[in-house]
Amino acid sequence: MDERVLVTGAAGFIGRAVVAALRGRGVAVTAVDREPPDSSWDDGVHVVTGDLAEQETCVAAFETRPTAVVHLAALTSVLRSVDAPMQTFAQNVTITQVLLELSRGSGVDRFVLASTNAVVGDVGTSTITADLPLRPLTPYGATKAACEMLLSAYSGSYGMATAALRFTNVYGPGMSHKDSFVPRMMRAALSGTGVRVYGDGQQRRDLVFIDDVVSGILLALDSKYDGRAIIGSGRSVSVLELIETVRTVTGCPVPAEHIEAPAGEMPAVVVDITNDLGYAPTVSLKDGLARTWQYFSNQ
Repeated sequence: MDERVLVTGAAGFIGRAVVAALRGRGVAVTAVDREPPDSSWDDGVHVVTGDLAEQETCVAAFETRPTAVVHLAALTSVLRSVDAPMQTFAQNVTITQVLLELSRGSGVDRFVLASTNAVVGDVGTSTITADLPLRPLTPYGATKAACEMLLSAYSGSYGMATAALRFTNVYGPGMSHKDSFVPRMMRAALSGTGVRVYGDGQQRRDLVFIDDVVSGILLALDSKYDGRAIIGSGRSVSVLELIETVRTVTGCPVPAEHIEAPAGEMPAVVVDITNDLGYAPTVSLKDGLARTWQYFSNQ
């Protein structure tokens, strides 16, 4: 049987990279997103433009009889989830349940979910492992924890291989529309302005390059991985170290203005990426930021 992968959130930052990688392998793709299709997509991409909250969009997505699903579409803003918990539940949990059920009815054998380390809550400066108990502190984290439980249920009850991949901070080419810290620094370097840093800038983050995330997703599809895995770089850096690396790769001063940290600012995200998936990141922070800078410079 020919393989066809359904990718939700396909026009997003990670989605576009996943579609490109699958097409590079010659795999047929059904790309679903509310946004219009990417101009680089070829005839091997069947486009469904619409909201997955609408029944007709879901039905159209499965008319192509996909053999696997990569579910990236979600409401991902932690702050928005706190303001709109009901909308977050509908976007994240209800749609995932519908997709799992349609997958079961269509004979899909692999379902890969973009999850988050927010499912374990705040562990301070301790290392986050994939087997920590679920203790989310925000509606966003709670909805992703609920999705992971649904995946576990569909694996246990129906034999579907379900992979919950918990991404850390993903960065790389293709994220010019994003407002996270890496694109903010790139824009500051381009415009000769500075960035604002919460507190002393010693808070640590794990940043993972887009190509490594895509390789993790492809590994899960190839191996019919069933379970949880953290997809990160396995190396946490302070915000100040991150800015220093950006200064090195851009050759720009990027001055930092320290401002008071908001309530709930995590002191550290330190992850253990040990896994049964065979995932191992290959792109260093310096190389990844250099490639990201090249992309922003050519925009």
